[in-house]
Amino acid sequence: MVQIKNKIQYKAACERINELLKVVNNDTPADDKNLLELDLISDLVADYEEEH
Repeated sequence: MVQIKNKIQYKAACERINELLKVVNNDTPADDKNLLELDLISDLVADYEEEH
């Protein structure tokens, strides 16, 4: 299973989320690659935040 292992990875993931939020909105189709990436990275960040 993929996970964020340190603060450097966490910061990079948060930065990527901010980039994706600029191109994803409520009208974005569920199968859009940017939305899928946003969902995956958001889950990783949430898991890291729970642990730390």
